[in-house]
Amino acid sequence: MRILMKYVVAIFTLTVVLFANTPQLLDTLKVFPFDPVVVTGTRIEMPKKDLPVTISIISSTVIDEQNYKPLLDLVSENVPGLFVTQRTNIGYGVASGSAGQISIRGIGGFPNTQVAVLIDGRPDIMGLFGHALGDAYFMHDVEKIEVIRGPASVLYGSNAMGGAINIIPRHKHQKGFHLYVPITVGSYNTTQSFIRNTFENDYFGYSLSAGYRNSDGFRTDGNDDYSSKSGNFEVHSQLTKQIKIVINSYLSDSEINDPRQISAPADTNWYKISRKGGDLSVKHEHRRFFGELKLHHNFGHHNIYDGYQSDDYTTGLIFTETYQISKNSRLTGGIDLKKYGGKALLNGSWKKNHVSESSVYTCYNHKFIKRLNVDAGLRYTDHSIAGNLIIPAVGLSAVLPYEWTLKGQYSEGYRNPTINELYLFMPSTIDLEQETTKNYEFTVEKQLYVFLTSSITLYKTVAENLVQKTVIQVGESFLPRYQNVGDVAITGIEWEGQLLLPPRMAVNWTASTSSFSTIVAGSPGEKVNLSMRYKATNDLTFGLQGQWINNLFSVENPYSYGPINYIRLKPYTLLHLNANWNISDYLTLSAKINNLTDTEYETMYLFPMPGRNFTIGVTVKY
Repeated sequence: MRILMKYVVAIFTLTVVLFANTPQLLDTLKVFPFDPVVVTGTRIEMPKKDLPVTISIISSTVIDEQNYKPLLDLVSENVPGLFVTQRTNIGYGVASGSAGQISIRGIGGFPNTQVAVLIDGRPDIMGLFGHALGDAYFMHDVEKIEVIRGPASVLYGSNAMGGAINIIPRHKHQKGFHLYVPITVGSYNTTQSFIRNTFENDYFGYSLSAGYRNSDGFRTDGNDDYSSKSGNFEVHSQLTKQIKIVINSYLSDSEINDPRQISAPADTNWYKISRKGGDLSVKHEHRRFFGELKLHHNFGHHNIYDGYQSDDYTTGLIFTETYQISKNSRLTGGIDLKKYGGKALLNGSWKKNHVSESSVYTCYNHKFIKRLNVDAGLRYTDHSIAGNLIIPAVGLSAVLPYEWTLKGQYSEGYRNPTINELYLFMPSTIDLEQETTKNYEFTVEKQLYVFLTSSITLYKTVAENLVQKTVIQVGESFLPRYQNVGDVAITGIEWEGQLLLPPRMAVNWTASTSSFSTIVAGSPGEKVNLSMRYKATNDLTFGLQGQWINNLFSVENPYSYGPINYIRLKPYTLLHLNANWNISDYLTLSAKINNLTDTEYETMYLFPMPGRNFTIGVTVKY
């Protein structure tokens, strides 16, 4: 780790010396804008530098060049402090032993109920267990991905106590009628194929896509076959100069097999997961007022080999209105109503449960002397079981001379207890309160002319009232029960940046180190990602992606209902090599070597990951 840090610092210093007087670069390198416009930090478009919150952006360029990857894997490789567990070459699964556990700065939970996954700003969770479903998210109709690293509950409510991942679909397409068809094949008989049809004119546009994924898996001792079908539909219309309507919808059907740990492999542990969801948004802008009304709904059916079945749903309304008080100040208010629940087949009978949450929130932004931005927000929320809560956030962002930016923020987050914790499987109980987090962070950003940007964030997060399994005494008996008894303090440093080396190379890096007051599974103590993108010609691009993981702990037996034991996994380094060749405006070829060095590694104990494997693809565009 020390050698790697010294190497990166040396590159930074050498670049400053060599290019301090270089004011321009070739456009071929400007693939990642230094100060992009983001929406996730405020629900309205804002320059990233004006927001005190720490946000990472995965651009459309990265998504288009690596669309063969599972979406959460791509996020894990590009965001500091964020990690997603894996157990096979494709697919995450659900229930005990599943992968796809998301952790941001050590906050995530198992299952991952402490990080909100959003689709265009709306929550997308399994209504009974309250977690995201990694196998329902695909990249074939995604414009960009924005990640808030730290509590985001003022804007996004429950589950955002550790952060939020906002998957933003494409809402604007190339004019006219177009087709986009990427097809990839790879090791373990893995195939991925998608087709997207788009149309756009001055008043109306749509995108319709469908996809299929299949793999025989790589495990020989257990069955890890995977298959999924997916579809997306997006339509938008500019009804008037002031009003725009947007409809998003998706569906996915996945069949996932859990091979279990190599100490006790399995061939018949299958899971059939069907998910559907969507939203209707009406956006308006009139003089000093602009806002959005969003109606959203998602639902699913889960069928598992052991006889478990469930039907769940999440439905809600989000209304946000912003008043531009003056050129330098604005006030935002919002209403967030949500109801979720469903039914589960337990012990031969169906159990139905529903809960609701009602929230109001407000945010104020003011810019002083064109350089200092003040952001403050407050949410009041009331949960039908856990009660009410007030969540604040306040931050400063100062844009200083010589392209320096300083940011500081205090924010809080929360998570409501899930229906599973309240009502379903033992040791469920309704005597649960919200989990909460408090977060302090400070960021320094520096941009050097147009070729180098870098930022360092220091943070401390304290999570309290965490729901954990305990044992209580009732008379002479000892019974398992959920209780709010857990807490953890986390301190860390995150570093990310981009270096453009004229005329054809771009280097991006993220690094993070964290210290935990108690063991946290699924969140590495140290993580480094380094990617290099080289344009050999205007049509031929090579990429090298590296990742180093250290001090990663895993649950010893995720299938056990007894006490939790933790295992420290071996550190590992991965290298992936890819190439994209634009043969013409209509045809692109791609190739990828995964795990170039054939490293043996695990992100979950006794779930070995595949060695060196290959992917090749072709994309047809019209």
